Amino acid sequence: MKKQLLLLCFACFLFAGSQLSFAQTTIKKQNTAVSNADYSAEKSVQKLTNLLEREAKLDATQKEKLYDVFAAVEKKIKGIASIEDATERQAKKKKIRAYIDQKIKQVLTPAQYEIYKKKTAAK
Repeated sequence: MKKQLLLLCFACFLFAGSQLSFAQTTIKKQNTAVSNADYSAEKSVQKLTNLLEREAKLDATQKEKLYDVFAAVEKKIKGIASIEDATERQAKKKKIRAYIDQKIKQVLTPAQYEIYKKKTAAK
């Protein structure tokens, strides 16, 4: 009887310990996700400008201007995502796309702009 009770206690402690360790790893993952959310916008903007730099042969001033445009738009897109009305959200997205195209056309040459359109249409 004592052996069974001891085995039962051991199993309970083992189960409780595994649940506690799982809860701690879940909290760590959540904290990592929150801290990564701050960098995701910056990383996506950097990734897009680097892609255009390689493909469209951008110079330093073009890259800097594009980075500024994409960074400004990224903040606006986060605000649009919080809009609950679907028609209003779609209208805002179209307005943002038109704004992006206008700004990018000012920065890029026509050949570079065509490369940009091809790369963004593929996504």
